[in-house]
Amino acid sequence: MTSLTIARKAMKFGYKRYGVPGAIASGAIAVAGYLYLKKRLTASSRSGSDQ
Repeated sequence: MTSLTIARKAMKFGYKRYGVPGAIASGAIAVAGYLYLKKRLTASSRSGSDQ
């Protein structure tokens, strides 16, 4: 899944529950979380291959 797909799904969920502010907040949080995890996983896989 790409970050765009994840953001779109989160925005739909946020919009259904809380309207426009919920869509914006949940979309932003979902993308930030996805990018953070992706960065952490690539960093850990690089450090693990050095050993």
